[in-house]
Amino acid sequence: MLEAQDISVNYGTRNALSGVSLRAEPGQITAIIGPNGAGKSTLLRALNGALPLASGNLLLDGAPLRSYSRRAASRRIAVVAQEADLRFPVTVIEFVLGGRFAWAHASAWGWETERDLAVAVEVLEETELRQLKNRPMNELSGGERQRAVLARALATEAKILLLDEPTANLDLSHQATMMRLVRGRCDRHGASAIVVTHDLNLAAQFANRILLIQDGRTLAEGAPQSVLTSQLLHQVFEMDVLVDAHPTSGAPRITPVHL
Repeated sequence: MLEAQDISVNYGTRNALSGVSLRAEPGQITAIIGPNGAGKSTLLRALNGALPLASGNLLLDGAPLRSYSRRAASRRIAVVAQEADLRFPVTVIEFVLGGRFAWAHASAWGWETERDLAVAVEVLEETELRQLKNRPMNELSGGERQRAVLARALATEAKILLLDEPTANLDLSHQATMMRLVRGRCDRHGASAIVVTHDLNLAAQFANRILLIQDGRTLAEGAPQSVLTSQLLHQVFEMDVLVDAHPTSGAPRITPVHL
């Protein structure tokens, strides 16, 4: 389990995060929402140990995250960024196998083990990419590439997933596909996911808990029904919204009111 206890992050003299706390519970998705510049991506980077803390504690399985080596932490925490680093031409299967590096099976001799290949094939099946395994990454569509990025993260077998806008620039179908994949990994494997998103309706549909931040501070935290209220959303986004129940799932449904 990953837990942030009252963490703060500074950029020089500017306070980017102030006293933020959250817990990544097994089997749950936590969505981080808020306006542009609220500190959402900063929080995600801090949770991965990529940013130094000005104060507070960050615990991984009960021990300080800083006590783990980078490789040991990578076995437990996988990051899904908005864009894949594709400076070198690789196939989908090669890209996904890169996620196994943290386990050091392939790094010592440069060869993949049977276990590495089995895990890679399994996640390609899970993300519906097996038929594309030999295709170069730069020939994939946007939705296929995003699924490959997620597959690489899943190949680490990490129990904690940190996702930064995983559905950005995807159409409605691919957005739902990505979030269903994350939801399935949490449900079937007991993983936990922390997702930064601007899409409030996706957060309402797929997240167990929502953290709403503004100006680097926690404004509200809890179940979607308690956070996604018309009053709070109007306060944060400075616009009127209608919040009702989705007719199928019963989750909050947010509709901007343009008059």
